[in-house]
Amino acid sequence: METLSSGVYRIVSWPGALGPEARVLTAGEDGVTVTAPGAAPEREQEFSVEVKPDGLCAIQIPARLFPSRSLSYREAESGARVILGPVSDFPTREWRITPAPQRPLPAPFRIDVPDHDLMMTISPKKIFPPEIALAPSDWDLQNCWAFLPVETD
Repeated sequence: METLSSGVYRIVSWPGALGPEARVLTAGEDGVTVTAPGAAPEREQEFSVEVKPDGLCAIQIPARLFPSRSLSYREAESGARVILGPVSDFPTREWRITPAPQRPLPAPFRIDVPDHDLMMTISPKKIFPPEIALAPSDWDLQNCWAFLPVETD
C-alpha cells in the first residue's frame, strides 16, 4: 500500500485527478475551496505536507514559508468548514492521511481528523467555489484526494 512522504503537493479531488474535471484544493481569501487547475495563483494551490513519525500530518500553506497557516477547523463536527488556521496557531492542526484500499493511480488518499470519525470532503452546499468541510468517514473514492508532487528548485 502506498504511503505519503513529506513534501510540497497539489491536492486534487478524486476522481478526475488528472482529467479536465480536476478540482484543486485552493487556499485563498475566500477560505479553503476547490477550483480548476490554473484558476488561482499557483502559490494558493501548493501545500506543504509534513508527515510525522506517528503518522499524523500537518498540511500548511504557503508551502515554502515560515510561519505558515495550516488547514484547520474550529470544531471537529460534521459539516464544519475547513479553514486556514491563524499563523499563531502553533503547533498546527494535524490530520491522518490514509491510502484508499482501491488501487487507481495516482493513489487516492483520505484526509481524516484524528480521534474522530470525520474526514475532509468537498461540501455538498451549492455554492461556488465549493467549500471544504468535515463529513462522516467513508471509503467512497468521491471523498478522496490525490497528492501530486510539486517540483521545487
